[in-house]
Amino acid sequence: MPVSDEERTWAMLAHLLTLVGYVVWIGAYLVPLVIYLVYKDKSPFVAFHALQSLFFQLALLVVVAILLLLSLTVVFGCVTIPAFVVLGIGALIYVIVAAIRAYNGELFEYWLVGNWAWQIVGI
Repeated sequence: MPVSDEERTWAMLAHLLTLVGYVVWIGAYLVPLVIYLVYKDKSPFVAFHALQSLFFQLALLVVVAILLLLSLTVVFGCVTIPAFVVLGIGALIYVIVAAIRAYNGELFEYWLVGNWAWQIVGI
């Protein structure tokens, strides 16, 4: 499926702008949602990347909530602090890789949530 430069740029931004969530918490969810809503009828390529970026951020939210609950105990607190560090660095790298691959015009698929976005967008 050939994609324009504009589509590749917006697909990349759908991933990279979730990093705004490290500064403004709601940004990680709001930015890909807005991009998806704008492009869902214009470009399946951009819609796919924006939607799976949103799903990935929501999945991270669930994992962080579980880790926070586990960290309330002393035993699990020792395990969850390193897990937060690994999760943060891993998520950052994964988002950057997804953005680069989207800019290259690839239909990069996040593990676990990518298939769900495929089904909704219908590519």
